[in-house]
Amino acid sequence: MSVKFRAHHFEFKPYVIVLAGYVGSGKSTVAASLSQRLEDAPILIFDHYEKYIEWPQDMNQWLNDGADADQIRIPKLKEDLLSLLNGKPITDPFDGRKIAPSNYILLEEPSGRERWEISEFIDLVVYLDVPQDVCVVRLIERVINMRAWNSQGTFEGETKENLVQQLNAVALWITHYQKARPMYMAGSHTVQRNADFVVNGLKTVEEITADILNGIKDKQPMAEI
Repeated sequence: MSVKFRAHHFEFKPYVIVLAGYVGSGKSTVAASLSQRLEDAPILIFDHYEKYIEWPQDMNQWLNDGADADQIRIPKLKEDLLSLLNGKPITDPFDGRKIAPSNYILLEEPSGRERWEISEFIDLVVYLDVPQDVCVVRLIERVINMRAWNSQGTFEGETKENLVQQLNAVALWITHYQKARPMYMAGSHTVQRNADFVVNGLKTVEEITADILNGIKDKQPMAEI
């Protein structure tokens, strides 16, 4: 029987808030809104660490066994989180932006606190509950120029290059979705069940932000938000 030891100590530990939810549930939008209300809190985004993710070797077997999130390792994400917790700035691995430490840290993490690698640092897990069909529509709208459609009711004015670019983006997304869906489906129920609270993701961003801030106050009565 293996024993896992935890020995991280901080003079003043920032409050770590995880936003979890199905792909397309609005985590990034809510994180940006929360950051503005929480002293420009830094945001760590799971997808920005894609090239550093260490997946289980046999994905099919992993999914068949229940998709245990604890088997997913992202050492770089843990390293950056620890740096922020210790008051040190980091560089976003996706776009190279400098990210400064703060009293709050926001983490977009689809696995909630299910990954032992980072679970000890998490103070609050919020699950954004959005129906899957709504998530799918949102994701498609990300890669299609819906402004042209909404204003004209047609894509006729789009150039061939733009249309090809959009179709390629849709095809890439569908390919990714087909691969990722079983993983999200397998783990989402556990993540939602173990979250500190669940927010109706169909509310406005302002309402969701207010709900989460109230949740932080409940957990941190002395917090000045």
